[in-house]
Amino acid sequence: MKKLEPYPIATALFFIFTTLYIVCIGIKLLLVGFGIEGIWHMHEIWKYFLPGFNGLSSLSILVGLIEVSLGSYFLGYIIVPVYNYLAQPNKPEKIYQASPIKIRFATLFSTLSIYTGILFSICLLYDLVVPPEYQMLYVWELLLPGFTELSFTQYLLGLFDILVYSAYTAFIFSITLNFFEKTEIKKNLKT
Repeated sequence: MKKLEPYPIATALFFIFTTLYIVCIGIKLLLVGFGIEGIWHMHEIWKYFLPGFNGLSSLSILVGLIEVSLGSYFLGYIIVPVYNYLAQPNKPEKIYQASPIKIRFATLFSTLSIYTGILFSICLLYDLVVPPEYQMLYVWELLLPGFTELSFTQYLLGLFDILVYSAYTAFIFSITLNFFEKTEIKKNLKT
């Protein structure tokens, strides 16, 4: 089994999280600039994940950007070695000629959107049967722009947001990992 390299995955995570961070903060700053409040709450998520981010001040935004960037690489360099260790076979394998791994956008997009759509649907069904203090509605309000309540139209809006996020993630991962896979194959052919 071919081992994964940490650099391409860490770079893909860097592009995903940094772009998501910039979009979340940028949209909130634009809305605040136009005097629109109560629609976009995505910046609130970063308060839970980034210890230095505590609001929309310039210093807080800069510290958050640095933490997101470094955290992405840190996460990639932790996850990949652990995965490689856990995925190694117990008995030695025969060595075969390495062929490039191609991650297809459509396959990754379908996987992410179906999984997240099912998870979202299950969570909303859960919210319909539990008391309000145990509902997950607050999490979805933070994660999905425009999602505010338990209704069918809001459910459809949530599914649309999930499709957009899945497309974004699949695009970044497929482009980045395929690029680095080609680079690795070319490097191995030269040696």
